[in-house]
Amino acid sequence: MNDPHVWWYLSRISAMVAWGLMAFSMVWGVLLSSRVFRGLDNPSWLKDLHKYMSTLTVVMASIHTGALMLDPYVQFTALDLVVPGLATYEGATPLMEISLAIGVITFWALSVVYVTSMFMDKLPRWLWKSIHYLAYGIFFAVGVHAAFSGTDVGTWWYGAISISVIVLGMLALIIRLTVVALAGRRAERDAEVKAAKMVRDAERDATVLVTADEDSREKRAMVVHTATVIANDVMAIRLIPVGGGRVAWWDAGSHITLHLPDGRERQYSLCGDPTDRRGYDIAVLDTHGAAAASSWIHANVRAGMVITVSGPRNHFPLVPSREYLFIAGGIGITPIRAMIESVPTNRPWSLIYLGKNKEGMGYVSELARMHPKRVTVHESDVSGRFDLKPVLTKTTADVFCCGPESLMNEIEETVASPNAHVERFSPVTRDIEGGARPFVIRLASTGTAIPVAANQSALDALEQAGVRIDSSCGRGVCGTCEVRVLEGQPAHLDSVMPDALKDEMHVFYPCVSRAVSAELTVDA
Repeated sequence: MNDPHVWWYLSRISAMVAWGLMAFSMVWGVLLSSRVFRGLDNPSWLKDLHKYMSTLTVVMASIHTGALMLDPYVQFTALDLVVPGLATYEGATPLMEISLAIGVITFWALSVVYVTSMFMDKLPRWLWKSIHYLAYGIFFAVGVHAAFSGTDVGTWWYGAISISVIVLGMLALIIRLTVVALAGRRAERDAEVKAAKMVRDAERDATVLVTADEDSREKRAMVVHTATVIANDVMAIRLIPVGGGRVAWWDAGSHITLHLPDGRERQYSLCGDPTDRRGYDIAVLDTHGAAAASSWIHANVRAGMVITVSGPRNHFPLVPSREYLFIAGGIGITPIRAMIESVPTNRPWSLIYLGKNKEGMGYVSELARMHPKRVTVHESDVSGRFDLKPVLTKTTADVFCCGPESLMNEIEETVASPNAHVERFSPVTRDIEGGARPFVIRLASTGTAIPVAANQSALDALEQAGVRIDSSCGRGVCGTCEVRVLEGQPAHLDSVMPDALKDEMHVFYPCVSRAVSAELTVDA
């Protein structure tokens, strides 16, 4: 490090690597949006790689900046590298000084894009997308910065790297502007026309159910495009945005919440193709309860109605695996159907679909027809109870199961924890050892201490203290009220996901969960 040229070389190398990583990250980001190469692997793998490359881009850009400060030739100060227009060095032309200013601005812009991406779930989607599109401008601004301030311009290796990186950047832009746009333009235009007509008809006939709550950034008014009975007591519902456009990005295993006009909220798994961004598909089983929300939906929801939807959220993700075994019981086929659409092309998978009879099993004919060698359909009315134990004890696959509580209990009892993945419709009864005790929730942002009585939920205590927490089911199933834990030990009483995963993520669900420690410090 005594050689002054070390910092010069380090700044050059880190800058070129950062630019190349940005180009790859842009291409991968477009793949996330378009799924052009969906067969590569699971969406979660694509997301992780995009985040990894984006992080490395920021790291390398930071190294480039730090190396410039340590380079004795240019002698930049910290202020030079954070305030545009201050940086200069001996022999620099006005054009070079402008390019240096551009470099400072692009570093700040890159930082903003990266930081806001870390909080994308807490920002309005339109704001996050608007900021994220800055990445394209940043990429080409970096090219201008390098072309006029770099000392290697004109060398063969610089030209080769620049051409390769620019081609990647142009590829990302072309895919974004042409492939994605052409694929969805006609469908979106048709959806917009149909949605507009449906809204007009709904308003004319006074069948509008609810409107979007402007105070909630996640809620959105959507039109019922179709409502079709696809099996006994099973209704498939297609929802599209009012006025057309695209729905929020979602992965297999996600669910949305329907906000009914009487104030009830119900969660339903998305069962369509995650690559279809024009609308949401759900299927609702009529449980025929005296005051069941599902019975109301079957009786009242029709094409043309407008209903408020929030989400999507995902606590049942399709994780990367060498092999998949899907097990669905009845209406539990809904998230599994989306997972089948998302499995990589050459990855082995199979489905065991359990039900009383085919007449009451949604999508059964479609799945059996499309995947005859992979799908096993079992009717208990015809063949009795299906014995899963021989299958489960032999498989080395990751098992994804959704259905009745008894079915999911059997999966969890038979399959080792890391390989068992379940999604519940109703909560498991869980008690805290020694009974519920009072504890304190401390807000990290203000230091405020909020007491939670033994007979009071943490969610109620937070809301009474004026802390607004989005919530839905109130039973520890949907995961809407997720709160990040900074200090203390939660007592997990919910059924959203395995406790170990919640501890790893440092979250708890205050609608039902409490605390083992006397105090929990949360980010709320």
